[in-house]
Amino acid sequence: MATINFTVPDMACSACAETITQAVQTLDAAATVDADPTSKAVAVTTTETAERIAAAITNAGYTIQ
Repeated sequence: MATINFTVPDMACSACAETITQAVQTLDAAATVDADPTSKAVAVTTTETAERIAAAITNAGYTIQ
């Protein structure tokens, strides 16, 4: 497993963080997601590729930097 870090500038609240967590865990149920709306940081520990995790987050309606 690897930890992948993203900045999600439009993650504004805990509900946003939960939506991102659910989107990632739909792709990889075993993933560990740490989404912090204050710092706009998302850290995902997963066996999936960064591209697939990024796609799950953007498909949930969020922008990745």
